[in-house]
Amino acid sequence: MGNRDIDERILRRIRFVTQMRAAGMSIDNLRRYIELFDAQEDNTKEQIALLKTQLAIMEEKRDDLQSAIDHLNYKLNHFYDHMETTEEELRELEREHQAKQAADGDDDVAGDGFNY
Repeated sequence: MGNRDIDERILRRIRFVTQMRAAGMSIDNLRRYIELFDAQEDNTKEQIALLKTQLAIMEEKRDDLQSAIDHLNYKLNHFYDHMETTEEELRELEREHQAKQAADGDDDVAGDGFNY
């Protein structure tokens, strides 16, 4: 009592909808696809067009995600090299700043880079 037998067709539809939503397919496109799928008339071309459009969207998202993954992997693999380079660049900027201040004759009483 309270349990329902759900046929395989409904389970397959639930899996499809869940999978497509997780991949970013809009509810409107899902609803349209299901309407087309359930319709009595032959609308195969429209179904295929909708699925191809969705596939292109997903592939673009995948490519963007892969690019971000590759970038993060690069940063992680070169993290310490990057940190050393960045720290050296910052030290050089600080030396240039101090040299400019000395050349300009600025008085920096506190020695912290701020003029009071």
